[in-house]
Formats: sequence, structure tokens, C-alpha cells
Amino acid sequence: MRIALRCLGIRLQRTELHCPWQNGRIERLFGTLKSYLDRIAIGNGDDLRTKLVEFRCWYNHVRPHQHLAGRTPAETWSGRSKARGEPEWFSGWNGRLTGWYFAGT
Repeated sequence: MRIALRCLGIRLQRTELHCPWQNGRIERLFGTLKSYLDRIAIGNGDDLRTKLVEFRCWYNHVRPHQHLAGRTPAETWSGRSKARGEPEWFSGWNGRLTGWYFAGT
């Protein structure tokens, strides 16, 4: 695992136990996920997996972030500027997750 991470240029970071402020990005993700999960019904494990895939797509590729200059986390991670191509409307979780998605940009 360490070799694979090193080859991908990923540096492993550890935080102290019971110190969520040291890992704000994941705490933000969990907080947002919890606030949305509280509003939907989940039928079974397969339904949960499908909903998590939709949430991940919305969270990383659709939802612009104020502190990322209006870019999505995926745009920031890849080093791209804010997408300006033809947008597609994204809607998941019966309209609870919505936004414009710039496919292929």
C-alpha cells in the first residue's frame, strides 16, 4: 500500500486521536453527508451504495466551493481552472443534490 501511494504521489498524513480539527476536509465531507442522509430513506445496502456514488459525484464534480474560487474539488485536484464548457444539469436523491456539471472539461 505504501509503495502504491508513493507511486501516485500521495503522502500519508496522520492526525491525533479525537482531534477532528486536524482533518477539516474529511470532517466537512462527513458533516455535509450526514446533513443530507438525514433527509432520505435508504432501502438496503445496494441502495446505500448507489446513493453514496451519487453523493460522491455531486460533492466532488458538481458542487462549487466558495473557498476554491468557485471551482469544484475535482477541478482543484486536477489543477484545472473553472470549467466553461457546455453544462449538464445534475439531480440526485430525488432533487436534493442538484447543480450544473461540466462533463468532459
